[in-house]
Amino acid sequence: MPAHLTAEQTVSLRPDETTALWQAARELARSADLPALDADGLTGLACGLVPALPPHLLRALHAHRSGAGLDALLVTGLLPPDQEWGSTPPGSAAPLTGPDQAAALCLLGVALQLGEPFTFRTFYEGRLVQHVVPVPSMEHTQTSESSDGMLDWHVEDGFSPDRCDHVGLLCLRGEPAAYTRFTSARDLDLPDDVREVLSRPAFLMAPDTAHVLEDRRPVPTPVLWGPREAPQICYDAHYLSPPPDGGETADRALRLLASELDARQVEHTLAPGELLLLDNRRTVHGRTPFTARGDGTDRWLLRTMICSSLPRYRECGARVRPPSEVPAAASATPGKGAP
Repeated sequence: MPAHLTAEQTVSLRPDETTALWQAARELARSADLPALDADGLTGLACGLVPALPPHLLRALHAHRSGAGLDALLVTGLLPPDQEWGSTPPGSAAPLTGPDQAAALCLLGVALQLGEPFTFRTFYEGRLVQHVVPVPSMEHTQTSESSDGMLDWHVEDGFSPDRCDHVGLLCLRGEPAAYTRFTSARDLDLPDDVREVLSRPAFLMAPDTAHVLEDRRPVPTPVLWGPREAPQICYDAHYLSPPPDGGETADRALRLLASELDARQVEHTLAPGELLLLDNRRTVHGRTPFTARGDGTDRWLLRTMICSSLPRYRECGARVRPPSEVPAAASATPGKGAP
């Protein structure tokens, strides 16, 4: 049976704290033309929400960022429970409109406590905050726009050494059948010889189809490396393959890893107003299947990615990275950008 989030992995806002934060977010959203803002402008606007974040939430976010806490943090009560959101958007790159603008500011305000929100221009039109929604014809894809098919184990943008350190998923509209699941690398029970094989930087990770790229050559990467108490992981059930000369040893290591990911998983059904933060360097995640209705009431999350290393963020030179800088053919470096 899958495990569930613990009290230590959860921080809850009181109703008065939720109301104060939401009022501040609505006022900020009304103060600017959000669709006209670029990614830097949107992030700068969200900085104004920091005074409205309660101290106990800031402490929990600091623990999550520093690694003193666990690899997942659930924030409940971030949004008012009675808010009407309107129709679920038609796709991940849809613009922010209506009250979801204020919700996006809440997401970014929290994300800024972990680092710098960023994205790739090749990813859903370079939207800093993307909609995670089911899309017709995408039901069985390995993207966040899927529904009927299992979204299998993966890290965000595993093909890139500059992948995010944290990912945030904020629920506006839930779906009882859709369980978000994750496994922390520190919970894996693997023999030393398997860990040694998985630490070799010779496994091949291909870019996922959510990125619009001309160069889709796979890049070499280790899968699991670092100290047992805080290892890093780079895994994707579909886009990762063993080294060409790895033989049965590498195949066996991947099979054992996949089995352990299933055995150690934690799952949670996101409810409206809940924000799940995952350490993308130390966890893999996925989602169970659900049936989309296509009537405007489907599951709706907002997502953003976060770089916690300020030097690495500055090296990139832009909050929305141009396609030429997405390292689709560069080797991944173990430990690079570790939070």
